[in-house]
Amino acid sequence: MLVGMIFSSLLLQGPRPEAVCVDLKGKTLIPLSRAQPNPPKATVLIFYLAHCPISQKLTPEINRIHKEFSAKGVKFYMVHEDLTLTSAEVAKEAKAFALTPPIVIDKWRSQKKMSGVMISPEAVVYDSKFQPRYKGRINDLFYGLGKMRPKARTRDLRDAIANVVAGKAPANSETQAIGCILPKS
Repeated sequence: MLVGMIFSSLLLQGPRPEAVCVDLKGKTLIPLSRAQPNPPKATVLIFYLAHCPISQKLTPEINRIHKEFSAKGVKFYMVHEDLTLTSAEVAKEAKAFALTPPIVIDKWRSQKKMSGVMISPEAVVYDSKFQPRYKGRINDLFYGLGKMRPKARTRDLRDAIANVVAGKAPANSETQAIGCILPKS
């Protein structure tokens, strides 16, 4: 409840400071940079730990969403939060699980702090002005730790992105993500 109230207040605030990450080659980048000459229709950050079984199970759906919406002008980043791994190890994990979105390492935890995300996998969708419009689960395939439905009933992330691309507010600005807790520091 408190996290929901905090995220809701973020939706109403103005611009936030830009958060820095590094790609797998060590290049510094700012996924939500307002200095982009042609901002994307939306930017999606998916916080991810490859060793999390729920993240692994949802990887095919994440890849499908990435394929569908990157073709429509949406920018995606898999935000890796396990700082105990080297870039080479993160790349090896990404290959092993066939992740297709580009991966960034949240070396200073700035993306995590800015978004308030605490779970892997958990997504945040930003509009073309880099304002957060959705935070939460990929879908409802998991309804508790170790509790999985045969098939997801909702398409929360997919629907949120579609609404943001269409210039509409998502039906739900926040859903509860189920998964592994991200490291604190």
